[in-house]
Amino acid sequence: MLRSNPRIAVDRNAVKPKYVLDGRHTTTLELFYSEIGQVLLDRQPWGESLDDLDEILSGNHRLLPPTFRLVWYHVDIARTRLGYAETVRQLTQRLRDCPPTVLIKTAWALRPALREQGPTVYDWIVEIIGKYPNVELMLVESDEPNDS
Repeated sequence: MLRSNPRIAVDRNAVKPKYVLDGRHTTTLELFYSEIGQVLLDRQPWGESLDDLDEILSGNHRLLPPTFRLVWYHVDIARTRLGYAETVRQLTQRLRDCPPTVLIKTAWALRPALREQGPTVYDWIVEIIGKYPNVELMLVESDEPNDS
């Protein structure tokens, strides 16, 4: 059942509910997970991983409406902060924590990130969200228009 969330705005010109992420609050992968938990899941506990984000967006848990708009304001800040430094940090952490079967794959992903090549954490997130046609992702590089 969907609960009322003050960070959900109703757009009078659209049928879809609108959820708002703030890029100033998504500057590490862990903070992104926290923001998703607050904005999309109304602070309900979740697995806080990319796999769990994928699962939630797939609709299997029925935590979200069938279609919705996800507006990510200050995405320029998020894109920069979720760039190569964060990617290297996340992959290094995975290397420490991953089972041996994933070790080589993770190490190979780390090599280009160290050279600032290949996908970043930001790219991973956008790719996952982009897989779902029921989620309209809007990337906005500044404040909401009414915040001037």
